[in-house]
Amino acid sequence: MHTLNGALQEIYRDCRQQLLTCALAITRCHDRAEEAIQEAFYRLFRLNKKPRHLKAYVFRTVRNAAIDQVRRNPPPADEVHEFIFDPGANPRETAAANEFKRRVTEAMLTISTDERETIVEHVYGGLTFREIAQVRQAPLGTVTAWYHRGLKKLRARLEE
Repeated sequence: MHTLNGALQEIYRDCRQQLLTCALAITRCHDRAEEAIQEAFYRLFRLNKKPRHLKAYVFRTVRNAAIDQVRRNPPPADEVHEFIFDPGANPRETAAANEFKRRVTEAMLTISTDERETIVEHVYGGLTFREIAQVRQAPLGTVTAWYHRGLKKLRARLEE
């Protein structure tokens, strides 16, 4: 039991920002993303046995908690949040960087949920495609297809 708790603490310490980013991709709300992480770790610390792929299991648990948050309280469909960017990263960003963030955020909302989550988990969350496949419980080929198809759509949208 002690080794599981220690491993969970280590994953949280090492992947805190990636977990938040992945939860943000789903909830599109910083507070709800943090609540999802707390809810997920509450569940994780109650486990009796260490899962085989603990990091992927942690991300899957956070993902499921974020989905539960959205089911309980869906965000307005027309609301655009900069949900993939850390709100406290750099308060002195230039106007051009803010405009780019706004355009990326709007473009991210035009692609499918699977494509968006895969891009966020890979680019901003730092997960490999194999880890994403474990988190999403999807075939590796499907995950890579979501990623590449989503990027192609984003590029086309941003070039408009």
